[in-house]
Amino acid sequence: MALTVTVLAGRHAEPATWNDVVESYEHVRDYTAAYEKEERAISNGDRQTIRLWFRKPLDVRLEWLNDKGQIDQTAVYRAGHNDGKVMARRSGLLGGLAGTVALDPHDRLALQDSRHPITEVGLGHIIERVSDGIRRGQLTAAPVRELLLDARPANRFEFEALSGRGVLGMEDARRAVVWIDRELKLPIKVEVLGANDTLLERHRFKNLRVNVGLTDKTFAL
Repeated sequence: MALTVTVLAGRHAEPATWNDVVESYEHVRDYTAAYEKEERAISNGDRQTIRLWFRKPLDVRLEWLNDKGQIDQTAVYRAGHNDGKVMARRSGLLGGLAGTVALDPHDRLALQDSRHPITEVGLGHIIERVSDGIRRGQLTAAPVRELLLDARPANRFEFEALSGRGVLGMEDARRAVVWIDRELKLPIKVEVLGANDTLLERHRFKNLRVNVGLTDKTFAL
């Protein structure tokens, strides 16, 4: 389905500020989302469809789905548990033979589907990276625009790195565009651009549900 982005005209509500986003995330205890990810460095940017569960401070469950909507592989990370390892398991016969494996988050096998470790997954990492860049004076910001993203009001933030700096901790990234859900005041889409506006990464969080009461059972594998 094509993504619909429409500029809102004639609206008088003040757009969200980045401080609003930071404050909103402070009230988040956990969330779930349908997570779509594209990374140019991985499979030339093929889209990955993932179910995401996140609980603060850093409990993560990811389930990659194949083109039939079936679970292809699962990864779980819990800060302070499992000796700091990612617990991963593939589905099907291969998964049955290999069982559950424990990997360092920065291990080559753990990074075969992303250039970022699982410890950098989620909304908090995005907010923290942008906030750090603003605080250090490493980013310039364009005026915030109010838009519709998939028929929901959103604010579009655009950040550009100063000369010699990267965006979101990525040295090759020159610009980041972040869409903030107007009601939740949380990121729902991020595009990271390199030289000549080459798309390096796109992250999309759909059906975002906040403070649903996730338990330890969610993060068991």
